Amino acid sequence: MKVSVALGRGLAEAAESVWAELHDGAALQVFLKGRGCDGVDAVRITLQVVGCGLAEAQRMFFAAPCRSDDLAFHHAVMEGLERAQTHST
Repeated sequence: MKVSVALGRGLAEAAESVWAELHDGAALQVFLKGRGCDGVDAVRITLQVVGCGLAEAQRMFFAAPCRSDDLAFHHAVMEGLERAQTHST
């Protein structure tokens, strides 16, 4: 699901209360995932809500147990790219 700018603002505002109450990256990801916010959109909202850098937002995204499928997909893509690079040289 692609989060529109307006919807993203509303979702970010709602996510701020989750972050303010719990300060828990996994809980924040559960909240976002439950509202259909995945991938780059979830990382972008994490950046905004937590006020962290891109690397930390990505770590929060991939470290959350509810994002294990996303992490497995990421690893599979990276392995495929590495294999393709190895075979092309």
